[in-house]
Amino acid sequence: MATRFPLASRALVLILSGALGCGGDLLLPDPPGGGENVVLSKVDGDNQEGVVGEQLQRPLIVKVLTARELPATGREVEFVFTSAAGEVTPAQAFTNSEGQAIANWRLGTEPGPQTVAARLVVADTTEPQAEEFTAQAKPAAPDTLSAKSPTSQPGRRNHKVNSQPVVQVVDRFGNPVPQVTVAWQVTVGQGEVSEAITLTKDDGTTTVEWTLGNRSGLQRLTATVGPGPVTGSPLTFTATVLF
Repeated sequence: MATRFPLASRALVLILSGALGCGGDLLLPDPPGGGENVVLSKVDGDNQEGVVGEQLQRPLIVKVLTARELPATGREVEFVFTSAAGEVTPAQAFTNSEGQAIANWRLGTEPGPQTVAARLVVADTTEPQAEEFTAQAKPAAPDTLSAKSPTSQPGRRNHKVNSQPVVQVVDRFGNPVPQVTVAWQVTVGQGEVSEAITLTKDDGTTTVEWTLGNRSGLQRLTATVGPGPVTGSPLTFTATVLF
């Protein structure tokens, strides 16, 4: 008498027989999270430019794929600074249903290039896969105007002052801010300046030549940064003319 298999068993036998009979390999499902045979790569967020202390417009996105290029879900990725400082939120993220881990990057307070590495967390001691993101940080808006030369000095009529007025503009973190417009105006003494408007250099400083007027007594020159509120603006320089 022939042996009778249950219906489910016979179906399984037919599936296995068909796969093996065709000479093909039976594709088994990926282990949870793709196992160790996964690949980490960048998706978006690299090569951005932003302002110190502020969050970049685009988030950092990496993806993890299995050997069959399917999304590896639930994989942990850590985001660490490799230069400068700042804040990445979250510092550890898990891949979603699309295999992507996403984090937001707030730049550090120093201008210049800053980098963050996204590393795939692994259980063993092997070197984890990593991708590096780079951003260029610019100084923030002008915050403070200060003098880098004497604000009070003696002088002679119709002569240039001995110490020409120098000012510096910095942001709220103390970083020099270049290309800031500074307006110069003689308010007392009928003197004159070489330029009414100057721009700050890379170190945040700028200057003019101040020639005193033909009168004795106190003479004044102001330096102003605007239109927004800037601490120390306007800044006044004085010269006391005795002869």
